[in-house]
Amino acid sequence: FRLWLSSSPHPKFPIGILQRGIKMTTEPPKGLKANMTRLMNNMSESKFEACGKPAKYKKLLYAMCWFHSVLVDRRKFGTLGRNI
Repeated sequence: FRLWLSSSPHPKFPIGILQRGIKMTTEPPKGLKANMTRLMNNMSESKFEACGKPAKYKKLLYAMCWFHSVLVDRRKFGTLGRNI
């Protein structure tokens, strides 16, 4: 039995559960290129082939990965990262 729990300390949540659990974190890679590489490597060829229009799907997926990578990379600048 495994339970995946994502929680921050809260007065009504038993702190003992958080203390006894195994803690895991996933940090995004630093930089746009590293993030793009990680996202594109998560996709398998079978997912591309399962789509009816693989050429359009690849272009859309690339655009979404790029957009996500830019947002993750700009997050380190706080609100300034979205205003420039």
